[in-house]
Amino acid sequence: MIEEYNTVIKNPRKVITRFASCYPNIYRVAMSSLGYQIIYDYLNAREDIYCERVIYPQTKSIETRSELGDFDIVGFTLQFEQDYFNMIDMLKRSNIPLESKDRKPDDPLVIAGGPCAASNPLPISNFIDLFVVGDAEMIIDEIIDVRSDTNNPRVDIYDFLDIPGVYKPGEKVKIQQVKNMKDAWRPIYQIVTKTDNKKFIPAFGTDAFLMEVSRGCTRGCRFCMSGCMYRPRREVSLKTLMDTAVRTRQATGHNKVALIGEAVSDYSRIEELCWQLYEEGFQIATPSLRVESISDELLEIFKTSGMKTITIAPETIYKQRLKLNKTMTDNEILHTVDRALDLKLKIKMYLLLGTPGETSDDILELVNFLRSITSRGVRYNAITTSVNPLIPKPHTPLQYMGFDYDTLFDRFKKYSVRLRHKNKQENLKKATIQYVLTNSGVELNDLLKIGKKISFKDWHKLAYKINESKTNDNYSVPWHEIDVGMKESFLRKEYEKVNDGIVTPWCESDGCYDCGSCN
Repeated sequence: MIEEYNTVIKNPRKVITRFASCYPNIYRVAMSSLGYQIIYDYLNAREDIYCERVIYPQTKSIETRSELGDFDIVGFTLQFEQDYFNMIDMLKRSNIPLESKDRKPDDPLVIAGGPCAASNPLPISNFIDLFVVGDAEMIIDEIIDVRSDTNNPRVDIYDFLDIPGVYKPGEKVKIQQVKNMKDAWRPIYQIVTKTDNKKFIPAFGTDAFLMEVSRGCTRGCRFCMSGCMYRPRREVSLKTLMDTAVRTRQATGHNKVALIGEAVSDYSRIEELCWQLYEEGFQIATPSLRVESISDELLEIFKTSGMKTITIAPETIYKQRLKLNKTMTDNEILHTVDRALDLKLKIKMYLLLGTPGETSDDILELVNFLRSITSRGVRYNAITTSVNPLIPKPHTPLQYMGFDYDTLFDRFKKYSVRLRHKNKQENLKKATIQYVLTNSGVELNDLLKIGKKISFKDWHKLAYKINESKTNDNYSVPWHEIDVGMKESFLRKEYEKVNDGIVTPWCESDGCYDCGSCN
């Protein structure tokens, strides 16, 4: 049983444009996405638009049970590469032709946005008419207005391509971002989910709402796609945040606020924000926090407000962290762990295997470091770890690096048998598939039509082929038409620093190093 509140009800016959906002993953994941909530609230604020949600595995809208073919625009939010299979499945089971070239004038315009659509959408470009590269608030209105003025969107495709941030392979595009967070959309009447079925409970629970404190991150972690794509960091003012929190509580009935952003703990007034939220009676939740910016005071506020678990990302040993441009020391990590345990907080840690130049000795050192950490958690399950393979992503300095399933399999085996505590590990076969989806070009479209029936042997061969291409001196990234603001010369220089562990300082403390994102 599931109930929703704050859903928008309109008469579909009395609007100009019907928009199906599709999320190709399950309900609990969709409703944990602030971006998905923003699109729903933003579009429904226009009287001439009715935005309805279609969430996998369904192909009918939640609001009116309409088929995808009944809409003027079908928009997919692509948060994860492996959602491509679900997106294709949704299109196959709808009454819309799978490929753009086969669609008729009265078929919906099919678009896609989100991190995957902005970074490298080439592997799914045959199935999508247009891609949205950047923040929806900057682009979506114009797309809808052009769509309402044409009877055949695919014939008039160049009318859409005149809109900044709209992309189709063969054309160049520059990412569009909200420059000042006072102009960012803040959904107040967020959808409230009531259920006792764990399959439908959002990530922060059924008693929390989402609040964005900032966009972007400038720390410069060399493996982090969002940290490279969404620069510079832009903050919401403290006054606006407090006003948003109070108004959203009134609209949702929730006292728990989940702070959202690429770098939440880097917010310049984070202690003041959390203290004011606590004084207003809010419980606070956060995603992963940066060790360098977690103060003792912040941990105490979290504990006082009712938080039970903090999440940090040590990633690997110190020598390897420097290669990734993460400068936190072991002592900083141990201090944060000790202080959190003193406050009876649980700790979740994210780790990476397969970092550049990693050796067997590095893995043994990582295991010993983890043992020194987990031995501090005398309470049952006080400390848990999640280890993932490093997957090179577009628009990062590590985009020039390969991914070797066989080597990683041996490293994970060496790592796993030496651990003595509860830990979660990413499936290496799924990681290999993600690497191929992330690093391929248009040639992958034909294969993806087969869907999940593709054998792992084929994915393994494709990964090997990509690795080979990256060794060529004239290698050019498939996504070179997409400009996210980072100079390729800067990315190459950063990659050259990796093996020697040369650190590029944080620009917010040491000054600009001309990455290109602020130009």
